Amino acid sequence: MAALYTDDAVMVTDRGLLYGREAIEKHYGDMFLRGRISKHINVADQYSPHTIGTAGNEVWETGGWSLTVQDSGGDLTASLKGYWAAIKVRDGDTWKTRMEIWNLVPS
Repeated sequence: MAALYTDDAVMVTDRGLLYGREAIEKHYGDMFLRGRISKHINVADQYSPHTIGTAGNEVWETGGWSLTVQDSGGDLTASLKGYWAAIKVRDGDTWKTRMEIWNLVPS
């Protein structure tokens, strides 16, 4: 997952800011150790992406997400949803996330 981010990426989560690919990799590793994620749906806004600047190598995207998470013991299952926004940059033939922010919508 961390390979989808630039080295200097910033992720804004409900628990605070993460700076750099290494911190983002640790975040995902810890998350996957705590539980199992299923039914992950990520829907981009119908008007996304939006080109930033004139070079065509940066875009801004927005959308919504939902998923089901089960803790590692299998005792607790929760459905979560929210919205996200990201700035992505072209890196060769791929797009990498430079900045990402997401929130949780209260159930």
